[in-house]
Amino acid sequence: MRAPSAVVVLLALAGAGCPSREAPPPPAQEEPKKEDTPFCGKVFKDAKLRGGAQCCLQPSAGLLKSADVVAACGATAAAYLGETRDGAACRLYFKAGAPAPAPTTDPKETYLMVSHPVIPAGAPAPMGPDPLLPWRWKKVTLRDAIGFEAVGSADESALLEKQTVLWAGRGRRIIGLHVSKQICTPAQAEALLQKVIDAVP
Repeated sequence: MRAPSAVVVLLALAGAGCPSREAPPPPAQEEPKKEDTPFCGKVFKDAKLRGGAQCCLQPSAGLLKSADVVAACGATAAAYLGETRDGAACRLYFKAGAPAPAPTTDPKETYLMVSHPVIPAGAPAPMGPDPLLPWRWKKVTLRDAIGFEAVGSADESALLEKQTVLWAGRGRRIIGLHVSKQICTPAQAEALLQKVIDAVP
């Protein structure tokens, strides 16, 4: 009886074998986490902005691109800080470059904002800016569209010192455009308005 139990003990020891002399592999080094790139490319981040940092959404997203501003206004591509949405509107932020009546280095003041309100089917096509807007308007020349520029306001004149406020319409396709005077001159802003109204599907 002793022989079978001795064999079992020997087999158990042989199966256990000698401990390995090889050290376990070092723990895999984790690669540094890359920040997820948003689908819009670059988002302007400022905790004080309403709604936080988010990509623009339709219907305003993509109508105005940073490359359009660079081409029309002479800004550098490096001056582009990113986009963020403001309700249904889309803001593109740039570092200040052009002189303005009240120059500032605050990027929250150096943006271009485009809005594209959707006109419901069956409603008449607007022939000018909403009369409830607080500005007086003058016509601007556009190709195959009607355009207006805000020229005065009883209660928002300070805004017009810093921004060129424009409106364009082509049938039911409507665009509102606010352009910082530190980024583009009023003439350059009008050229951008033509580009944006042409981009509306």
